Amino acid sequence: MAQGILYVLHGRRNKVPQANLHLLQELMQELPQPQVIGFLEGEQQTLEAGLKQLQCQVNNVVVVPVLLFAATHVRQDLQRRLKACQKSGVTITVLEPLATTAAVFDFLKQQLAKACRVLPRRPILLIAHGTPHFVEPYQQLTNLAAQLQQHLPVSVIAANYIGPHQFAELLGDQIEPVIVQSLFLTDGRIAGKIKHAVQQQVPDALFLPTLENQLVVKQAILERLAMIMVPIQV
Repeated sequence: MAQGILYVLHGRRNKVPQANLHLLQELMQELPQPQVIGFLEGEQQTLEAGLKQLQCQVNNVVVVPVLLFAATHVRQDLQRRLKACQKSGVTITVLEPLATTAAVFDFLKQQLAKACRVLPRRPILLIAHGTPHFVEPYQQLTNLAAQLQQHLPVSVIAANYIGPHQFAELLGDQIEPVIVQSLFLTDGRIAGKIKHAVQQQVPDALFLPTLENQLVVKQAILERLAMIMVPIQV
């Protein structure tokens, strides 16, 4: 059965974002399968166009959500839009997003441990996008924070940007410096809004890099692909 890979990114409404694209393009050069990139938002390079292109070449499509958590885009939008374009005789397998991979955990552990050595005793605020519609993303975030806590000498607090458990509420009356790890794939508008809001309350907060343009994105994708026995020749 011929197999192809569709990488699905969030995208933007008015343009194709460049963050992380070169990592995917490197990966596409290393793997033998037909591969296409599609976006959830915007009119360029849509996931529907990518799926139609792949279905002309293969009868088994593996969809890799290049996202961190399974919220509305993964659990509803992606499934609905793939089904609407699926051809008869083509099977589609949607993999889980990337936040629960060992690659992401190892990246965060190393980055946070280094920050703790430089600035000891500062608590860590681990902030994800969040959602008011699904409980799974926050459960995964709190599990990740608990796992990191076992390897770090300070407390790790899980917080959301939207939905329950918002970071502003969890900061409370905090005025002592914190280490902030924004768990996003791009260092864009939302990460900037979080930084601004935290700095208003805690001016000396340390903000660590997001996952934008980090090798961990590629490693996490390979980890997901390996789980379904896609032949990987790197």
